[in-house]
Amino acid sequence: LSSGINAEYGTSVLIYNRTFEQIPTQNSMLRLSIVIVLLGFLCISDASTVDCITANTSSITPAAEDDQDDYVFEDELAKLKSIYSGSTETVLGYKYVTIHPVNYNEIEVNPCWTVQGSVTGHKVMLVAQPYPLGEGFCVDSDIDGFSQLCNVNEFKYCDDGVDGATFQFSCYQQSCEKQSINIFVKMVKSDSDDAGEIEYWCDSTNDTYPSSLIRSKPEVQPAYEGEDPSQTKEKYDSGDLATKVSLLALILGPLFLSLFF
Repeated sequence: LSSGINAEYGTSVLIYNRTFEQIPTQNSMLRLSIVIVLLGFLCISDASTVDCITANTSSITPAAEDDQDDYVFEDELAKLKSIYSGSTETVLGYKYVTIHPVNYNEIEVNPCWTVQGSVTGHKVMLVAQPYPLGEGFCVDSDIDGFSQLCNVNEFKYCDDGVDGATFQFSCYQQSCEKQSINIFVKMVKSDSDDAGEIEYWCDSTNDTYPSSLIRSKPEVQPAYEGEDPSQTKEKYDSGDLATKVSLLALILGPLFLSLFF
């Protein structure tokens, strides 16, 4: 009986140990499954939302680096002041892009830019700014790791490895709910493709925005063509003094006469 009890007890302990040996394993598998599912959701939520159609995609060849300083200030300012929606004119190399409201088309269409030509090894900079200023917009891209940015007023992306990459621009919340908004967009690539030479190119390249044309040069005031204030003041003071002396003589004259006669 003792041995039987021991045997039964031993069996019970064995089953107990097996049960607790299996539970952690099952829990680990369950936890691993949950983690995988969560990572899947995160990947979906972080995935690019770029959805371009051929009709609204422009293939852009990045401008040369040297072209960024080849502008006449007065000419660019004049073009900025006369720019209009749909214009093919460029300002400081920026193209004028229109983002239409959702109800503009039956299907929501947002403008896309695709990098054209070989830029392997080169740094490529994309800069954008709304005009007139004030309306924020969103930028998305199919580049790995790129997260959509919204409520943007001055956008700059600069990196290498962007061959064939696409960028899409869209409204931010109600920014163009009732009317279109316009943005200036420009893409530039480094002249060199040497990694050592262009390591800090993004920090030093010319990323001047069109709005700087207005900010940096106030309107010239017309030349003053009126009278010289200093001369006018002297004339006024001299005439005023003579008038006061005449009045004083008229008042005091009779008084002096009455004293002596």
